[in-house]
Amino acid sequence: MTTSTPPKPILILGAGELGGAIISALLSHPAYDPTTTPLTLVLRPSTLASPPPTRASELAHYRAHSISLLGADIDATSGSDLSSLFAPFDTVIHAGGMLAPRGTQAKVTDAVLAARVRRYIPWQHGVDYDVIGPEAGKGLFAEQCGVRRRLRAQRDTAWVIVSCGIFMSFLFEGAWGVVVPLEGGQGKDEEVKVKVTALGSWEDGITATTAEDIGKTCARLLLDDGEEKEWGKPVFIAGETLTYSQLADVVGQVTGKEVVKELWDRERFARELEANPEDKLWKYRAVFGGGRGVSWPASETWSQQRGMNMQGVGEWLKGRA
Repeated sequence: MTTSTPPKPILILGAGELGGAIISALLSHPAYDPTTTPLTLVLRPSTLASPPPTRASELAHYRAHSISLLGADIDATSGSDLSSLFAPFDTVIHAGGMLAPRGTQAKVTDAVLAARVRRYIPWQHGVDYDVIGPEAGKGLFAEQCGVRRRLRAQRDTAWVIVSCGIFMSFLFEGAWGVVVPLEGGQGKDEEVKVKVTALGSWEDGITATTAEDIGKTCARLLLDDGEEKEWGKPVFIAGETLTYSQLADVVGQVTGKEVVKELWDRERFARELEANPEDKLWKYRAVFGGGRGVSWPASETWSQQRGMNMQGVGEWLKGRA
């Protein structure tokens, strides 16, 4: 008589850029089996009740792949109720925390630990918080540092942190201000230019990774044989690590446009935050332009050691040209 392995269900919080990438990577992983690792995606109840057309097609795609959809407002749900929500799952992945209200990361982590979930990937996708520390950016990442302390102080739940630098898409987000298209003038034949702004200095480094590559990393950490040894610590990956000077060169080469350079130095960050101490965007810029904990050599990363084909800045830009 044979005995079947109990299923190890995975719960994913967040269906944005990262959540979607993680789901795609899990579905395409050779070891994925919906009967042994069924996926459940948490969405706001309003999204499930009346999704916009683009979201409706996404939800239909998920259902077609046997992904369960669960309505819950993570931000508004109490910690005890979240713990009850998480308890049936083997693994919880938090993939939607950038815009969450203050306290959400800690609340979700505490609920995961209270539910004694076996494995947890927290919303720590980004910089090296151990190096940056809780005071950087006027305490911008103090909560994330606290989450790490909670995780390291317990032994019941296995956890892994994927440190990826800045999301590639956000590096080129207009509101971020690092790469911004400029109109050269009003004339019909006037060349369009692009402005590249360095945060900190032109020789400061920045590590950038696509959501797709972050998703593939999560899938491999969850489903590859032998990766259990990587749990219990941050895992560093990189699509590419380069200086802002090199970024400007790549942007010019790929786009064929004239690059206008500007520098926002650390004195600029200090002035902006003194004038607007609650401006979250300038807090982020101050951290990423602080020269510490935001870049690491791609050659020394977990992704490089695994021989992963990661997408660099130039390749990403070419795909959107």
